Amino acid sequence: MNNLIKTKKSLGQHFLSANWVLSYILNSAEIDDTDTIIEVGPGRGKLTRELSTLANKVKCIELDERLISSLEADFPVETNVDIIHGDARIVDIGDIVGLIPYKLVANLPYYAAMPIIMRFVELSTPPSLIVVMVQDEVARNLSALPGKLSIPAVILQNFGKVSYIKKIPPSAFKPAPKIFSAIIKITLFDKPKISSKNQHGFFDLIKKGFGSKRKKLYNNISVAFDISKMEVKEILLLNNINIDLRPQSLTITNWIDLFLTMKNHGYISNV
Repeated sequence: MNNLIKTKKSLGQHFLSANWVLSYILNSAEIDDTDTIIEVGPGRGKLTRELSTLANKVKCIELDERLISSLEADFPVETNVDIIHGDARIVDIGDIVGLIPYKLVANLPYYAAMPIIMRFVELSTPPSLIVVMVQDEVARNLSALPGKLSIPAVILQNFGKVSYIKKIPPSAFKPAPKIFSAIIKITLFDKPKISSKNQHGFFDLIKKGFGSKRKKLYNNISVAFDISKMEVKEILLLNNINIDLRPQSLTITNWIDLFLTMKNHGYISNV
């Protein structure tokens, strides 16, 4: 029985044990009987069982080989659940789902949450919806409003709308983590706001713009791109961006406008 398998600290395993949490995940995922679901880290299969009753197909990616045989016993080949042994950060998602639309629903390990989320949103065939459990601090960070934005939050907003759903206490897991978790929902846009060919330059601008959160944006841009402060201020004003703003206060629209203007002026290349 997989209940007897000890958790691995190295894999950040905290198995969901509270039934009440499932309703928040499932309701947020808006699953119907035509959906294909990818679940990362099914663990002991608690969420998997519920997903399998609602969806047309559930494809589970599990890194811990110790759990594979028990998951396969619980969900044999004749069920609508596929168990795949692999690391969600590197497996070929296209090979797993093909061209079929899908949703990502999972209780993600803390250490790999952001790499997995970014991996999926950057795919050429991304999910239509993501509902995942992550560290509460990460959830609040990613769903923050202008004034408290961070690099990951701005980058993620290029791909979809992030919503904070519910804070989850440590007691909902076994073993209980030392920190709170939270469910977030990411509704992916039909296409990213900035096309894939320009994303490297766009993300580079955001990272450099956040060079020092305590400094005003024009200072960071001036230093990072070797542009005079006066010229940076002119570019900001051209895009109706307050020159006294710090990077965490810009909206995603502000960043896009700034990027396009700097690109048109030759400060940012296509590479």
